[in-house]
Amino acid sequence: MKKKFDIIGAPFNLLGCHPSTENTVDGLRKLNEQSWIGLTDWIHVRNTRWNRDIQDVGDIDASPEVINLIEQDKKEQALALYCEKLQARIEQTLESGRVPITIGGDHSIGLGTVQAILTHYQKNRNEKVAIVWVDAHADCNDSLASNLHGKPLALLMDRYPHHDWSVETEITLSADDIYYVAVRDLMLNEHQLISSLGITNHSMQEIDERGFSTVLNDLMTKLERDYDRIYLSFDYDALDGATFRACGTPNVGGLTAREAITLVHTLSRSAKFVGADFVEYLPSLDKDGVSKELMIKLIDAAWGLRA
Repeated sequence: MKKKFDIIGAPFNLLGCHPSTENTVDGLRKLNEQSWIGLTDWIHVRNTRWNRDIQDVGDIDASPEVINLIEQDKKEQALALYCEKLQARIEQTLESGRVPITIGGDHSIGLGTVQAILTHYQKNRNEKVAIVWVDAHADCNDSLASNLHGKPLALLMDRYPHHDWSVETEITLSADDIYYVAVRDLMLNEHQLISSLGITNHSMQEIDERGFSTVLNDLMTKLERDYDRIYLSFDYDALDGATFRACGTPNVGGLTAREAITLVHTLSRSAKFVGADFVEYLPSLDKDGVSKELMIKLIDAAWGLRA
C-alpha cells in the first residue's frame, strides 16, 4: 500500500548561527527566476500524474510568546514552547495514518520532530525507533557555548545539564538508537560524548575509506534487523559545502547530490520508514537555485520516488 504524506512547514530559524525571520519553507514552495520547479507544483505533479497522496498542511509559526522568550534570552524555553506545538501537529499526522515530512527551519526543530516520533512509537506503542541523523555536525553539544541548533541531540538524550532542562523518561532518546551519517566537524566535548556513549558514527572518513554503498548497506542491514521504525533527520550541511553553500554552516567534504538522494530514497523505501525532517536550507543564500532543486529531489526521495 502506498504511503500518504503530510508536508509540515517549520520555518523556525531563530536559534542557529544565521538567525532569520525568512519563511524558508515558502522559498521551496514557490517558483522563482533561479529554479524551474517549486515544491507546490511538484506535489501537484506527483498527485495528479503519479496518483500519490501528498498534502501540504501549512506551517507552524513561532508565536509572539516564543519570540518574546528569545528576546529575553530564554532560548531553551522558547524552543520547548515552539516544539510543543510542532510535536502536536506531527502527532496529528501520525494518528491519521500519514507520514510526516517536516521542512525547517534550523536543526533545533529536531527536538519537536523526534519527540513526536518517540511519543507515538516508543512511548505509546513500545516500539524500537532508530534515528538516522545526517549532518556535517554531531548536534550533541552539551555545553552552554554556541547555539541551540547545535544541541538538539543533547536535549533529546537529556544530556543537557543547564537551565533546568529535563526530558520525560519515556521519550528520552537512547544513544544506542542514534545513527550518524556524514559527520565531519565535531566539537571536543561532542567527540568525547559520542565516544563515551558509543554512538554509531558513519563519518565521512568511514564513507571515504569503505565506500558509500558499503556503509549504506551495513546501516540498512542493522536498521532492518534491530528496529521497528526508522526516522530520518537530514541537515542540508551534510552535503559537500564546496558545491552546496545555501546554509549558515556549509562544510566542505560532505555527501554528493547523488549520494544524498540515494541515502534518502533507500531509507524511505523501507516499510519501517515513518518520516523525516529536512533542515537548515536558506533560500536567501541559494544564488543559482541549484540547492532548491536538490532539496526538492531529496523530499521527493523521502516520498519513495526518484523517477
